[in-house]
Amino acid sequence: MEEVSVNNEPPQDSVYKESLTIEQVVDKTVKRLNLPLFLLYWAALSTALNSGAVAYVTVITGNIPYKDWKCTSDKCASLHAEMSEKEDFFTQKTMCDNEMEAGMDFIWTTSKITFTTDWNIYCKEESRLATISGSFFIGAIAGLLCSTGLFDRIGRKKGAIVGGVITIVATAASCVAPNYQALLAFRIISGFGLLINYTGVYCWVIEYAPMGLRNVAAGFFNISWSISYLILVLLGYLIDDWKYLYLALTAVCVISTAMFFVVPLPESPRFHLVRGMEKEAKENIISFFQITRNEFSFDSINLVYEERAQNYLEQLSDFKKYPCLLKRALLCMACWFLVSLITYAYTVGWSKIGSDLFTSYLFAALGDAFGYVSAIPICRLLGRKRATICLFGGIAVMNFFAMLNVDITDTWTIEQIASLLGSVATSGTFSMVYLYTGELAPTSHRGMIVCLSSSCARLGSIFGAYVSLLYGVTDRRVPLALFSGLSVCGCVAVLFLPDTTGKGIPETPKDVVN
Repeated sequence: MEEVSVNNEPPQDSVYKESLTIEQVVDKTVKRLNLPLFLLYWAALSTALNSGAVAYVTVITGNIPYKDWKCTSDKCASLHAEMSEKEDFFTQKTMCDNEMEAGMDFIWTTSKITFTTDWNIYCKEESRLATISGSFFIGAIAGLLCSTGLFDRIGRKKGAIVGGVITIVATAASCVAPNYQALLAFRIISGFGLLINYTGVYCWVIEYAPMGLRNVAAGFFNISWSISYLILVLLGYLIDDWKYLYLALTAVCVISTAMFFVVPLPESPRFHLVRGMEKEAKENIISFFQITRNEFSFDSINLVYEERAQNYLEQLSDFKKYPCLLKRALLCMACWFLVSLITYAYTVGWSKIGSDLFTSYLFAALGDAFGYVSAIPICRLLGRKRATICLFGGIAVMNFFAMLNVDITDTWTIEQIASLLGSVATSGTFSMVYLYTGELAPTSHRGMIVCLSSSCARLGSIFGAYVSLLYGVTDRRVPLALFSGLSVCGCVAVLFLPDTTGKGIPETPKDVVN
């Protein structure tokens, strides 16, 4: 691989210019979070407001209302008459243990029409719901693997727009899915587009944030997932037909993608510099400073950077050439897998942990938002590494307490409270591994490493959908113990990573040490 150093020796007419890297330019110019900068980060956030809703939509559209049915056969009526505790009759256990058939032994009485009630997915067929939930992340993995090269070729912003358009088309198609197989295909395509969109915008945020505000910027961006999650819960509560819910989400996707054009978000200058496009990089950084009302001129600055003309295979070969780069990437990938498995198992499992679907998911969404927000001061207080370890540890402790069989009130149990707090710790951990990975990866490989790590997270999400099934077939303490153990593994993985607190982002693999 040929590496070319550019501007190491300033020309004679630039002897008195100050030599700075692009990160030093941003750090020197953006000294505080002013209102225009805050609004710009929120504009970037709004481009991902479709994220959590599209990812988790099947928890609403595929909910199986095991408590909302009534008998229509003599078999069912006889069982009901024999039951001493009538309120315990209309449950998943009664329906599934007695192999009742929809349309023959019972009919659904829920006011919420879901694809599971339309297509009779329940009891032994419930694994199909886990499959359709997990299929989204199969598409996400494919999209992320494709975008490992996409972001480093056409840029973070253009790549995100491509992903947004794909998500719009797939979500709109889901409105008219005629059967399970069609919806499965549309979910795969949705995952393909959404994670390209979300990851592209995240790379943009990290690369435009100064060192002192990178934690805040990343926190703002991750909150978009929780806000999107809340949007899903609200729409799910207001809309009774699952097809109309997909239609409403299509509108959310259109609005989110339109923000790329409503707000003039300039392309990342780091992306341009790595490709040797100095003129474009300077134009974009000037545009960014003008939007955020920061005074700056390149007249007295000699921009120092290193151009790397490389293709996809050459990027991969760097992992062999630079073992530290490989070590960091693998450990980050492991952390993403673990926290995502726990996150999605919580998300799907809330319908079984809580007694009311929308109340449970509302509190889960608010818990996620609180987790993302709280990660900002925790990170500032403890630093990247210790904050990530503590949050992983918090997941382990909360899941341990959730094993206790104690009722606090008629509505809430220790399991629900501890699971909610565990969900807060999980979202905070997710926020930290996003930030941590973005700072550990060099600019030349950031798109690739973030996408590979996020691909591992999607694998975790797929497994998480199936882990949630353990609530119905084993003692509830089994999945909770599994979450605790996996969290401890996450703590161990982070121990082998360097702390990035107060350090600049590496530009090339040569900058990666330890």
